[in-house]
Amino acid sequence: MTLRPNLNSLTTRLILIGMVLIVFGAFARIFLLSDYLRHDVVELTSAQLSTIAGYVAKDVDHDIVDRQELLERVATRLPLVLLNDGKQLQQWLGDRHDINPLFSQGLFVLDTAGVVLADYPATSDRVGLSYADRDYFQQALKGDATIGRPVVGRVAKVPVLPMARPLRDASGSVRAVLVGVSSLQSPNFMSALYSTRVGATGSLVLVSPRDKLFVGASGSDIALTPTPQPGSQAQHDAAMTGKRGTGIWVNASGVEELAATASVPSSGWFVVARMPATEVYAPLDRLRVFIQSNTAIAIPVFLLLMVLVLRHLMRPLMNAARHADRMTHGEIPFEPLPVVRDDEVGHLTAAFNRVLSKLIESRAELEHMAHHDALTGLPNRQLLMDRMAQSLARAERHKGSIAVLFLDLDGFKPINDRFGHEAGDDALRQVAQRLAEAVRREDTLARIGGDEFVILLSDIQENPADAAALVAVKCLEVFAAEFMVHGQACRLGTSIGIAVGNDPASAEKLLIAADQAMYRAKESGRGKYCCAA
Repeated sequence: MTLRPNLNSLTTRLILIGMVLIVFGAFARIFLLSDYLRHDVVELTSAQLSTIAGYVAKDVDHDIVDRQELLERVATRLPLVLLNDGKQLQQWLGDRHDINPLFSQGLFVLDTAGVVLADYPATSDRVGLSYADRDYFQQALKGDATIGRPVVGRVAKVPVLPMARPLRDASGSVRAVLVGVSSLQSPNFMSALYSTRVGATGSLVLVSPRDKLFVGASGSDIALTPTPQPGSQAQHDAAMTGKRGTGIWVNASGVEELAATASVPSSGWFVVARMPATEVYAPLDRLRVFIQSNTAIAIPVFLLLMVLVLRHLMRPLMNAARHADRMTHGEIPFEPLPVVRDDEVGHLTAAFNRVLSKLIESRAELEHMAHHDALTGLPNRQLLMDRMAQSLARAERHKGSIAVLFLDLDGFKPINDRFGHEAGDDALRQVAQRLAEAVRREDTLARIGGDEFVILLSDIQENPADAAALVAVKCLEVFAAEFMVHGQACRLGTSIGIAVGNDPASAEKLLIAADQAMYRAKESGRGKYCCAA
């Protein structure tokens, strides 16, 4: 009796063909599926990085614009007669700074020689100090408002960003220079840069092409270090000259990264959201290893199954392959593949379903993170602006209007100072909950800043100003009851600015008008609302 296989046997031939197909198919799946998923993963991750970079860039731009507008308001209202009275000038600066303390390192005024006349908060080392060599002073002395080069502050001894505006007399001559300074890592400035996560090991970098500096970064301490020399990194050079988008590049440490860039218009800076290529491709590597190991185990089992019930057992795999193929071609939405039996085919299908589920969950989490405030869960500024644009478009079609209520909390800073930032966060969550109960479900309540909230009232057909005023009164009433913060009863209030409109191109203007109306409400005594003219 011989054990040599009979090559003329149809059964033997089918087994050999099946074995060849199994081995060939296993390797084909490894390479082809990896190529498909590699492209999809890179495309999906690129979109996520672009979303994150755009979100952080908008947050940084919003913070800078807020400070530029505040500095402009203070500069236009500062009485020049106070330049001769340092103590009165310091008190005047203090009154404005306390109302809206955006500049964490304070405000100060320089005379035309660059010497500090007065500052707030007052520091014994700053008054009389010369800043004549600073670029922002020299530019402001020429009559231009400017954002200075990020530097280590002479008094603060930490990385800061100075901004300056000239103080002109009636004839237009520059009499002094007003300067506002923010710490690059203060809680109310560029917080998204340091708090936003990019995968497990990715990071965000803020770059100033004008100054050839890294302004800041999450996950590494490279603030105020120079950027690479031109010619050392082609992709970095392209970004420094204005190119934006996504791509694979090698960083200064020789690590391959997937990166996305987004501009910060107000300053000329740009944000880079980057992730190591090893992390981007990690799911594919795990999938490749899984397929290889699973195939090595499955070959003997498949050999037996081919002899016994080849056609019956291969049918589920073929069905699953067709189902997955239709998903990759966009014919049907991504969904778990049906697991017909609990065998190797079923295990492979379940593993694919787990990978697919994790990719879908990751995309959903990043999309939610990009459009919602992490502390309160409310829509953020980006989602608010999208909904404002949609509401204005509907208002134009239906001849209606929308109303924007800009709320800024009164008395929030003392809670932070007394109980700490965790208590402040708890207070903000309580405020968000109360305000949510005061508005309609179809309206939008958003948090756009540290203690700033915006309510969007949509589809108002008649008397939009009256409707907005009614909601403003309800919002003021929710602050009547005390807030319990760390077991202590605390008082909070709010000042509200209201703006009404129906022009599809006026979303940003409405928000600015409501913001300005809010400041008028604060100046008239706080705890009130004021309508934009």
